[in-house]
Amino acid sequence: MLNNINTAIDTLQSVKSKFVETCVDNEELKKPLNAFITAQTTFAKTVAKSHNDFFTSLAMAAYAFDAKKAFAKK
Repeated sequence: MLNNINTAIDTLQSVKSKFVETCVDNEELKKPLNAFITAQTTFAKTVAKSHNDFFTSLAMAAYAFDAKKAFAKK
């Protein structure tokens, strides 16, 4: 699942980079724009990994939950 998300992020960011390379003629402007796109990529992948890790651990906790034991009368 995370691999698919990372592929989508890479695809979108690649389109942004190609747009900058194609449409921006000023080299002084290209460099910070590409750095910003790289920062966006890193941020998006970090957020995706954090969400994936959180929901995986939540699902594992729900799977391991024993309702009979939790709600048993003592």
